[in-house]
Amino acid sequence: MFIKAQPVWLSGQETETNLALQCKAFCPKQSQTTVRVATSGLYQLTVNGRFAAYGPARAGKGHFRMDEIDISELLTNEQNVVVIHVCGYNAYSFEVQKQPSFLQAEIAVDGRPIAWTGEHFTARVHPFRRRKTQRYSFQRTLSESYNITYLDDFLTSEAPGDLALSATESKTIIPRRAGYPLYEISPATPLLSGRVQPTTPDSLRSDRAWDNVSDEKLTGWPIPELEVFPTAECQHLAFVPDDTCAGGELSANSYTMYRLPHDMTGMPRFTVTCPQPTTLYVMFDEILTDGAIDFMRMDCANAIRFDLCTGTHTLQTFNVYTMQYLQIVAVGGGCTVTDLAMVQYKHPPVARQIAVDSPAMQKIADAAVETYRQNAVDVFMDCPSRERAGWLCDSFFTSRVEYLLTGDTRVETSFLENFLHEETYACLPDGMFPMCYPADHMDAAFIPQWAMWLVVELREYQQRGGDAALIERYRPRVKRLLDYFAKFENSDGLLEKLDGWNFVEWSMANHLTQDVNYPTNMLYAKVLRSTAELYGDQALAAKADAVLETVRRQSFDGEFFVDNAVRKDGVLVSSGERTEVCQYYAFFFGAATPETHPDLLKKLIEDFGPDRAQTGKWPEIHPANAFIGNYLRLDMLMQLGYRETVRQNIEGYFLYMAEQTGTLWENIGAYASCNHGFASHVLYWMDQLSK
Repeated sequence: MFIKAQPVWLSGQETETNLALQCKAFCPKQSQTTVRVATSGLYQLTVNGRFAAYGPARAGKGHFRMDEIDISELLTNEQNVVVIHVCGYNAYSFEVQKQPSFLQAEIAVDGRPIAWTGEHFTARVHPFRRRKTQRYSFQRTLSESYNITYLDDFLTSEAPGDLALSATESKTIIPRRAGYPLYEISPATPLLSGRVQPTTPDSLRSDRAWDNVSDEKLTGWPIPELEVFPTAECQHLAFVPDDTCAGGELSANSYTMYRLPHDMTGMPRFTVTCPQPTTLYVMFDEILTDGAIDFMRMDCANAIRFDLCTGTHTLQTFNVYTMQYLQIVAVGGGCTVTDLAMVQYKHPPVARQIAVDSPAMQKIADAAVETYRQNAVDVFMDCPSRERAGWLCDSFFTSRVEYLLTGDTRVETSFLENFLHEETYACLPDGMFPMCYPADHMDAAFIPQWAMWLVVELREYQQRGGDAALIERYRPRVKRLLDYFAKFENSDGLLEKLDGWNFVEWSMANHLTQDVNYPTNMLYAKVLRSTAELYGDQALAAKADAVLETVRRQSFDGEFFVDNAVRKDGVLVSSGERTEVCQYYAFFFGAATPETHPDLLKKLIEDFGPDRAQTGKWPEIHPANAFIGNYLRLDMLMQLGYRETVRQNIEGYFLYMAEQTGTLWENIGAYASCNHGFASHVLYWMDQLSK
């Protein structure tokens, strides 16, 4: 794939944490000029100081996907300056795996390299980016913070970097496969301004991401070693609205809050003119909490510090973030802020439009497409904010949306391929798949149910015309997974006392997972059947039937399915606890059908749904949440032909989300992610309603 480029880094510093480099080369004005890039970290590409690209697409450990970016239209000079800003994190996270840092890049004209790492690129350590910063979150890597002490022309000058790059060991480079973002620009609108006053909080909010860092499990620096600590610093600031403050004209100790058209993911960009040195904080969130930005909602460090010298600065964050509201705070000195906008980072536009028949449904459809695009750039993510992680189970739903909107499985193929890049995973039991990947799981956490959803998705991937060779590569891995689960089968053939973080959904159901969890065993039956269909093992199909029959016999109490049974004095005893989601599992995975349980189905259709909190029906049945109970409900209703009920439920479950953020949420309330990839699955049912 690379023709000339070698993987390089600063000699002896491949394992340094949070080391940012700016690597420079030059190229003449030519047509058909591309830059090929691969790295173990994250990168931004600029040409003559103008932003060109961000990446890379992620792969499993020891594998690296190559981007190829056309820069022809950016070559405005006879001699053009190409700079690759790259950060080697070397930090455990769910976003970028901890691996030795490298950059491999080349500039090519008509496919022929004219400059490449190993010969033509020089570098400097980023002179303004602080290294000892707090983590952004438990799931993501180190945050960014800057101390810009002088005006700098490195990105546009012909002066080379002052450091030579040394070759590292060779890397396994593979194709990107996923499409490239278009980096649409969306301006922000001033919302309100005010004064900043010092305050002393009764106590400081913190999080495990900053309190419990360690080299072994959560890479970072202890709080006393941080160069700056923005989430603590901003808690000592009080924000008082003041109509006399004027938008982007920020006097010392003032702020302006801005709003984007909807919840967006990308890199905020703005210009700041500072008559004197100024400290800026950029604070943001997806929603307002009591009319203000809660910059630590979801335990994220949504506060970036810029210390700026006198002069005019054009600033753009290096990392991507998710927000609808952002606030620029000037402390110590005044400044003027102009051209604040979001450089969006998301899946390219999709061709497929879903036909709808009302303004409300159109709002939901638009929000679902937006949610999909922000969570499917390179892998299927849970959310583009707190984690940016490739989660299983979420991916089962999002993969259906990819095929619906694009007609192909490019992102899903990459997502599934990544799991095969490691034969075994550090800290996980043999045979188990990670709950999200590529990711580091040094705390040994895993969700056994999510490995099951991987097999179920693999079967649907096959039905979507997925890569047959990839499916075959999964055969021995699926066998190892089934061998792992077989160790937990009890004398009834059901899984009992599964290890790990057992997950059914975000509701009371997650407190009823031991000893024998019936929703999990319903899912297990589907895994057995999916494996039988994938690889032609009819014995597994018979075993799946037996599991479902045992679940029906043990779980159904004559009215509802009970969630679990606990072992007392060697005997399994029903807990008697019943959740709404358990009923949907039963119909989704075939433990119940309209023929076998007509009365239960009637109750679920007539008495359950988005208005049950208001009607108060069946209070003893613990309610479902968005993930994944409401989705299983809607899928059940659609498969059984209750189209009008589906339509009503869609509006009841999703309209308020679309109206508030323009995206769809992780939960039924805005207390977690307001932009969750699986939620785009509503398009799958809307498409069926349109036919």
